[in-house]
Amino acid sequence: MRLKYIVYYLILMFSNCTPALAQSTARVVRVKDGDTYVFRSGARVFTVRLTKVDAPEMKQAFGFTAYQCVNQLLTGKAVEYDSVGKDLYGRVLVSVKLDGKRLDSLLIRNGWAWHYIAYDTETMLDNLMNEAIMTHSGLWACGVNHVCPPWLYRSYNERNRAKYCKGCTNYLLTQK
Repeated sequence: MRLKYIVYYLILMFSNCTPALAQSTARVVRVKDGDTYVFRSGARVFTVRLTKVDAPEMKQAFGFTAYQCVNQLLTGKAVEYDSVGKDLYGRVLVSVKLDGKRLDSLLIRNGWAWHYIAYDTETMLDNLMNEAIMTHSGLWACGVNHVCPPWLYRSYNERNRAKYCKGCTNYLLTQK
């Protein structure tokens, strides 16, 4: 009898400690940039932001190219997502799966975004970014010395952007 109570107590305790992830589905209506999209779920239309990546800004080197690649990949597609809250701009923070594959992994592996290490410490994403750097994929076409992370780009004024965020002038960068 006592064992039943202990087992019941443990089940109750662990069920409260592990929150259930509410996975939802939506269709990608629009890609705003490499890491920000507009979703439609039923009648609801809302803007989302990926949580573990940071893609180049549209005016930043490789930003438009990253946008084009992600736009081609996602627009009109049905995706699964888990929301984890909202950011300062009212966007829903999400992790996304496309055809059962994690979108953050895909973006990092193709060199379309950085692993956002300020907000995530997942080793697998670090390894994928290092792989993209070693193979000169996407924004890494000219190596690590010719890229400016978006979090620095956003913090710089125009003068420092021109000085430190020149980007890659390699012809291959515009072709990938």
